[in-house]
Amino acid sequence: MAAVAFDVNPEGIRILGNQFGLSDHIIFANGALSVAPYRSKSGSPLAMRQRFYRDIEKMITIHGRISSSNVQPVIWCLEELGLEYERLDVSGPFGGNDTPEFLAMNPLGLVPVLEQDGQAISEVVTILRYLMRRYGGHPADPMAAARIERWADMSRQHVYVPLIPMIFWQLIRTPASERNEAGVANAIASLKQSMSIVEGLIEGPFIGGNSLNLVDYQIGSLLYRYYEMDFEKADLPGLRAYYDRLCERPAYRDFVMVDFMSMKVPGA
Repeated sequence: MAAVAFDVNPEGIRILGNQFGLSDHIIFANGALSVAPYRSKSGSPLAMRQRFYRDIEKMITIHGRISSSNVQPVIWCLEELGLEYERLDVSGPFGGNDTPEFLAMNPLGLVPVLEQDGQAISEVVTILRYLMRRYGGHPADPMAAARIERWADMSRQHVYVPLIPMIFWQLIRTPASERNEAGVANAIASLKQSMSIVEGLIEGPFIGGNSLNLVDYQIGSLLYRYYEMDFEKADLPGLRAYYDRLCERPAYRDFVMVDFMSMKVPGA
């Protein structure tokens, strides 16, 4: 088999300057790539890309426990994209995030870390951005991509911070006698504003319209804890309907709707 140069995009696979349709299958064998007639059963671009990546790429490894709210969106994304991966239980009760090997991948000692092809990246939005750019049809146009990415970045400060480090930590991980009630009240007020903005982003079934995008994975994954914890929320029927649609997705149920009550400390 002769080796060929190639790149991949949502419209197809370009090889040596020639565009091949989805009926052309890229085969990797004996250290070389070649093209052979192939048509996936579904005939869809996504199915073609999934078959292609399974055939030629090294396994993705995710370091991080599934109970982590930062690991869950990454695993959900991988499942929705149909990519093969391995997940290792790291951090929390499992430890392993303070070893020299792990700190070489992320000096902060935090999960998740994605490892592939001998390289490692950390930070949940960075990992999601990488996965969506490489496998999920994220826009190649810089402005189109930025218009999506700004909401994923916004959510880290204005959704994740009040919800997880403050409300979740105070209601679940802190005894009531030690609770920062003023901090919780401020976080609740902040979330009411932020979630109103999020509701306005929903365009059809998802924030990404008819398909999940980077923002869906980042913000959508936080909604399980948002709705399951008992605190005052803004009346946002559109956001609730969006969450209900996510709950119908098997990957969301299996990898995001992970019971967190086992983390509740006595007296919380």
